[in-house]
Amino acid sequence: MELYLNPSDVAEVIGVDEEIIKQTLERKHAEIEPFLRTVSAPPEEEGAEPKAILQLRIDGLAPLITQLSYNIPTNEIIENLICQIVHIAYLRENNEKLETEIAELQEKVKSLQEERADLRVQINSLQEEKPKTWKERFFKIGD
Repeated sequence: MELYLNPSDVAEVIGVDEEIIKQTLERKHAEIEPFLRTVSAPPEEEGAEPKAILQLRIDGLAPLITQLSYNIPTNEIIENLICQIVHIAYLRENNEKLETEIAELQEKVKSLQEERADLRVQINSLQEEKPKTWKERFFKIGD
């Protein structure tokens, strides 16, 4: 699966101004060009021409960051990427906890369903034992 990012998404991921990202993508450096595609965006105003947007395939982030590092202090990029990594680690940990909780809840549901089935069997056996008519219950016929 190929995942493409708009310049705004790239800016959010690596923490660089969107205009700088757009300018760098529009230069179409040889290292970045294989990772680019152009898509048409819906027009902002009715009747206007659709505008072209350059998108970057996700595996083109490394060469893009390399190009950006020539003009932008890399400590800002590194700081933002560290935040992204911490966020991903947190999401993974949270995902594992949720999967464990889901497994526990599924076990509880299964045990409750088994208990419910046992109670149905008990109710059926009790209903078979009780007298069928009001006369039998009132006069206790058959004792």
